[in-house]
Amino acid sequence: MIEIRKAAVKDSSVLGEIHAKSWKAAYKNIVPDSFLDRFTPEKRQKYFEKALTEEREEDFLVFYDNNPVGLICIGKCRDEDQDARTGEVRGLYILPEYWGKGIGAYALLWGLEELSNRGFEKATLWVLEENIRARNFYEKIGFRYKGYKKDIQIGKNLTELRYEKPL
Repeated sequence: MIEIRKAAVKDSSVLGEIHAKSWKAAYKNIVPDSFLDRFTPEKRQKYFEKALTEEREEDFLVFYDNNPVGLICIGKCRDEDQDARTGEVRGLYILPEYWGKGIGAYALLWGLEELSNRGFEKATLWVLEENIRARNFYEKIGFRYKGYKKDIQIGKNLTELRYEKPL
């Protein structure tokens, strides 16, 4: 059974663990190992402690059979060219040993419904151009690349693509 609940500061350790492990698996061979090696659960725990204390983002823990296996972060779209009717999936991370079990799809669909319930009419998300697995996953859910991209630095120069989906 899959359940989702809002994360609290006390969840920072498990959020950090999920974030670091899923990042390292998803971005292996995309992001340099030298960068991924520094992306530790302890550093991510500190990030989540600060973000949740300051209420900078809204994170939700994803549970499978009562075990925390993922996280999803949603909210108002941060892109300046989008209006107040656009929400954003800011992050979706599932532990790699749970990939392919429908948990990520369940969490994403839950997040989209949550955004719709809040009055958003469209959802966006950013995905690394080289992350073909994630791009295929988002496209199966109905997201489409609309031509917006940005260059970012994560141990090397990479390109992120903005995907959009009407709600």
